[in-house]
Amino acid sequence: MSENNFNLQKIADLLDGKINGDEKQEVKSLLPLDLAGKEDISFFYNKKFIDKLKTTKAKAVILEKEFEDLFHSNSIVVKDAHIAYAKLTQIFKDQIKKVGVNPSAVVESKNIDPSSYIGPNVIIEEGAVVGKNVKILGGVFVGSETKIEDDTLIYPNVSLYSKTKIGKKCIIHSNSVLGSDGLGFANKDDKWEKIEHLGIVNIKDEVEIGAGCTIDKSSTGETLINSGVKLDNQVHIAHNCVIGENSIIGAKTAIAGTTIVGKRCKIGGGCGIIDNIEICDDVTVTPMSFVTKSISSEGMYSGGSMLMEHKNWLKYSAKLNREIKK
Repeated sequence: MSENNFNLQKIADLLDGKINGDEKQEVKSLLPLDLAGKEDISFFYNKKFIDKLKTTKAKAVILEKEFEDLFHSNSIVVKDAHIAYAKLTQIFKDQIKKVGVNPSAVVESKNIDPSSYIGPNVIIEEGAVVGKNVKILGGVFVGSETKIEDDTLIYPNVSLYSKTKIGKKCIIHSNSVLGSDGLGFANKDDKWEKIEHLGIVNIKDEVEIGAGCTIDKSSTGETLINSGVKLDNQVHIAHNCVIGENSIIGAKTAIAGTTIVGKRCKIGGGCGIIDNIEICDDVTVTPMSFVTKSISSEGMYSGGSMLMEHKNWLKYSAKLNREIKK
């Protein structure tokens, strides 16, 4: 929680909102309606919480115009309360203000901007480049020739293999691994011959990668995560995949190699997406779905079935396919 106090006028300006009440009042923290007290600001963006809005003790509330008459203290009226709430959380988030290199870090590269912070036990290999105002927290490994652009935040124990590219204003959460080999083997005489992965992972600007994610480098070329993509925790993206701009992927989804996901797609948690298919722009896939073929039309898609014996599943699947083709 931020220790700074903010007056309502400053908050309203940041949210492009209109104040009802005393614009000089200050708030200390952001809390839900039922927990907020006389020093706090709260938010209301769902009608099912109307009772809490009427009884909250918050000094001020963010809400939309249609609800402003329900709260008789200070309020900030905005066009979209959910978006305003998202921006408000950014105002109150603690900022890492440290700069410089922790004495326990091992930094072999000379290309570290002095405005950045390198935390304890970080390893940065030769040839890596770290831009302005980057924050790399404890235990991170940055391989040789990796490039991290301005204003990116990397949480503890992330591993960035050699030649990985990270764009501007990215966030990578703890224990994620970028640039590991994909599942590439050729079978000969019942033995597996390894296919070396010679490519890279390329992360564009304003991407957020959750905790424990794995993004494999390409066999050749690049695995590409375009600008604005958001990954939940424990997402796996295999070699040579492309994820389109501003798509979002839920936790524990796995996308097999050389699959392309379009722009503005929403992939629910726990999905499985097979290799070498393409999903067009503006597709929503509901949680726990199994995507086995390309999707060429925007819309919402679901898949999966109840658990049954495998022989019965084969019969059911064949029948379902016949029905779909009618």
